[in-house]
Amino acid sequence: MEQQKKNTKRYTEEEIEKAASLDIVDYCMQNDIPVKPDSERYYRLTEHDSLIIDRKKNQFYWNSRGVNGNIIKFVQEVEDASFPGALQRLLDGEQDYEKASEVTFVSEPYDCDHFAKKEVPQFDRAREYLTEERKIDPQVVDALHKKGLIKQDKYNNVLFLWKDRETGAVMGGSEQGVVKSDKYKRGAWKSIQKNSTANYGFNVLNGEPRNLKFFESSIDLLSYASLHKHDLKDTHLVSMEGLKPQVVFNYYMKSQERIGDVPDSLSLCVDNDKAGKAFAERLIHFRYEKNDGSIVAFKPEYPQAPSEEQKWDWNDECKRVAKQHEQGKETEKTGFQQENAIDNNPSDRDKYRRLAYMQQMGRER
Repeated sequence: MEQQKKNTKRYTEEEIEKAASLDIVDYCMQNDIPVKPDSERYYRLTEHDSLIIDRKKNQFYWNSRGVNGNIIKFVQEVEDASFPGALQRLLDGEQDYEKASEVTFVSEPYDCDHFAKKEVPQFDRAREYLTEERKIDPQVVDALHKKGLIKQDKYNNVLFLWKDRETGAVMGGSEQGVVKSDKYKRGAWKSIQKNSTANYGFNVLNGEPRNLKFFESSIDLLSYASLHKHDLKDTHLVSMEGLKPQVVFNYYMKSQERIGDVPDSLSLCVDNDKAGKAFAERLIHFRYEKNDGSIVAFKPEYPQAPSEEQKWDWNDECKRVAKQHEQGKETEKTGFQQENAIDNNPSDRDKYRRLAYMQQMGRER
């Protein structure tokens, strides 16, 4: 009855155009309709491989049924919806779906060899920046460098390689400068390598991808790994290189395909700020059913900011914890030196004991 009521609504030409402008592939990814890429431009449905999506034209062709059309027709055919029903579904989520006109296509594939020529065997400047400036755990940095995921180029930039976990192929890369300069908006050189493959990002897999965690940047990913390095069994950490739902759904689908089930957890480890919270709000409504019937949903996992008004990311948190750790060590060192001095001077030792006793009595009162 509810569906019939919706079908009586009349839609304007503007609403129809708005619905038709939405990207078919993004709609599939956000509505748990499994798709797989044949290339950057062409996709096909996993369950109906005769249905081809031309992402550049934003059209589909279902060869076995002899039907084709735009996204409205796609929803009608694939989800068995009426024309008004398909329109309503698209318009209900219109703010969340990417517009076809905003989907970019690179003219050339990512040239891994071209960027590999800039790499150098040295890792000293990159390591110093990550461990000293960003306070990333040296064990984390060294382990990922050894795996070939983090490198240094001839300009001393840190290189984060986007590897496909199934094939081992490098799909793209992001670069982080180590020298601060006022000419850069964010204080230092930062760039995504030309023609890096869409919907990928820097990622680290520990075991099987049963727990997915998504970050705004590679640095945030490393910061989180430093803070939780003993709690990452069967976890896939993924940098979106921004706030990109397409990256989230791409890795979600890859994980589901690999383990044959919905992941156990889906965490949005975004910044504790307005943009991060708005992004999480868009995705937390998605629900996925596991093979055992249990339901999994996206959950935000923000770093705890010192105050509600303050913006806070995972590297801010990593630096804060590192500073606390350093202060604790300094306090221990000072206490050790005082004890040594007292041990060498009996009169001072007695004074220290009397003072400690008075302080203790004061606290007990």
